[in-house]
Amino acid sequence: MRMNWLAAFLILFWLTALLTGCSNSDNGTALGELAWDRVELVNEVSEPIIERTVAEGDRVIAGQVVLKLDDRRAQADLAQAQANREQLAARLDELQKGPRPEEIEQAKHIVLGAQSRLNLTRLEVKRLEKLHAQKLISQNDLDRAKNDYRTALAEFNANQANLMLLQQGTRSEQIEQAKQALEAANELIGRLQITLQRHQIRAPVNGLLDSLPFQLGEQPAPHSVVAVLLSGKQPFARVHVPEQIRAFIKPGTAAQVRIDGIAESFRAQVRSIQSDPDFTPYYALTEGDRSRLSYTAKLDIEADLHDLPAGLPLTVVFDLDKVQTPHAGAAQ
Repeated sequence: MRMNWLAAFLILFWLTALLTGCSNSDNGTALGELAWDRVELVNEVSEPIIERTVAEGDRVIAGQVVLKLDDRRAQADLAQAQANREQLAARLDELQKGPRPEEIEQAKHIVLGAQSRLNLTRLEVKRLEKLHAQKLISQNDLDRAKNDYRTALAEFNANQANLMLLQQGTRSEQIEQAKQALEAANELIGRLQITLQRHQIRAPVNGLLDSLPFQLGEQPAPHSVVAVLLSGKQPFARVHVPEQIRAFIKPGTAAQVRIDGIAESFRAQVRSIQSDPDFTPYYALTEGDRSRLSYTAKLDIEADLHDLPAGLPLTVVFDLDKVQTPHAGAAQ
């Protein structure tokens, strides 16, 4: 007997829910809440917060600084890159101008000095070869003199090659390499300047500052939400459209909105509606289960409601009398 009563109760409950759902869908009613467009501001670097320039609830304009992060590390990196850029620019200028006449003259004197030492070592070798032939010196003395001659010859050749390089000027390949290095340094400076600017979290649009989840001194992890803005001139209605009337709702569909706590109702139009239902997809459900699906829609309200907060419950009644059914439209 107890099981029969329980079964009867469940059947009655199911029928009541079904009738209620049918009633809401038949008259084009949907439930939802008042909502604002949310803009989440994230940080790209992990640095401590050193200043909060606005407070929660303040109005901000696009470009206004909301938070400041410690940028000393970024400034040091930028200064180092700028110094390196100056060094590379000076090197490129030096290569483009080529060697100075004084440098070429100095190289000539070095070659003359190396040639004099080479001549002296050559004469010394010849002198010692005669003495060695007369057995007046040892072989070691002669070998030492020959080694000095070879060293002087190598020094002379190196100095003469350096003089020729200076006289011919800088190679075009060296100038091109210096230009590429300077361009890379400029690109790095540009990137570091952007990184430095990102230490100031700015509002991308006009809006109301809804939340600042981090306090002064805290160091959020990279890509954390450090501020939330409510953008737009006023809130909109976000409702859950029942599956039974989804086919009749499209962007531009008219409706009436009743907000809890406000006596009058407001006209509205559908801004957008999702193509996919919330949660479980329709093809994974039976026909009876599909009747309980809903689709999230956004409606623009034709009234000045900028002072109302988000989250207020509301009811939307779609004007289905002005909407042709899909079958009727196809018949025409």
